[in-house]
Amino acid sequence: MLRRPTLLWGAVCLLLLPSPALAQLSSSVTATLPSLAPQDKDPHDPDASYCRPPQHQSDTRLSGPRVCRTNREWDALHAQGLDISADGKSTVASEKYRTTHGRACTGSQDGCY
Repeated sequence: MLRRPTLLWGAVCLLLLPSPALAQLSSSVTATLPSLAPQDKDPHDPDASYCRPPQHQSDTRLSGPRVCRTNREWDALHAQGLDISADGKSTVASEKYRTTHGRACTGSQDGCY
């Protein structure tokens, strides 16, 4: 007669074991987006910020940082024919400026004949 209660307790224990594991599986994670500024600024406003997405760096597989400046700063930089490098630390000649304005030939080393 001792075998029946032992089997019953064994069956009850087996039924109760999976419940904590099932409770863990049913939990969910909800992601929340960061809140935006209460005022939306006009993209043509010179004091509004613009963040350039990360750029591909030629010397590494990693992307550079996101670079944020005001529209006024970006316009002043581009007016000089410059841009922020992919590493986000220095200024470089703007590819767009060189394409639209060309460059002066200074000799045969530049491909000018």
